[in-house]
Amino acid sequence: MLEYDIKNCFELSELYLNDKTYCDDRLSEIDFDGMEFSKICFDGCTFLQCDFSKCRFYDCKMINCHFYDCNFSHIYMKKSNMIDSICSKNTVWLSSHIKQSKLIQSSFVYNNFSNTLWEKSSIENCNMKCAFFHKVIFKKIELDNVNFQKADFFQTFLKEIDFSTCDIEAIMVSDTYKELEGMKINAQQAVDIAKILEIEIV
Repeated sequence: MLEYDIKNCFELSELYLNDKTYCDDRLSEIDFDGMEFSKICFDGCTFLQCDFSKCRFYDCKMINCHFYDCNFSHIYMKKSNMIDSICSKNTVWLSSHIKQSKLIQSSFVYNNFSNTLWEKSSIENCNMKCAFFHKVIFKKIELDNVNFQKADFFQTFLKEIDFSTCDIEAIMVSDTYKELEGMKINAQQAVDIAKILEIEIV
């Protein structure tokens, strides 16, 4: 049903979908080409090598969905939630804007979030192991129980961001360690940061 609606949108040159629910759809190699989605719920859907670049998501939900090698570059996501979903390691989010949105209990291992802007958003119970956060801007981000093991925060300033409930073992930053200034961590995490700084605790 979703594939039919997408084709119909392009045929009519109306690049938007509004107030619909799609369940268990499976799409492969679809180019959504800057479409706008408003109040759309994707439930149990699978997307293989689909291109969502420059799409806009307003008040949408993606629940129990699988995204394999998809492109979310330059998207705008507002008041939208991704829940219980999986994005494969080749999924990219380059230069996207995520605002007032939530990522909940989902996997983003090796995903590339470089040059993204996050505003008033939250990440909860997610796996972001080995993800890339190069030159990211976080504005009022809330983190709860996120796995950031070996995530790369090169040139991303983490000042005043609370990582105290997260796993930050072996995160990567620049040689100056400037990114770490002012970040909020717990006592145990201080040991992990000490390792990054090559400080020996005796």
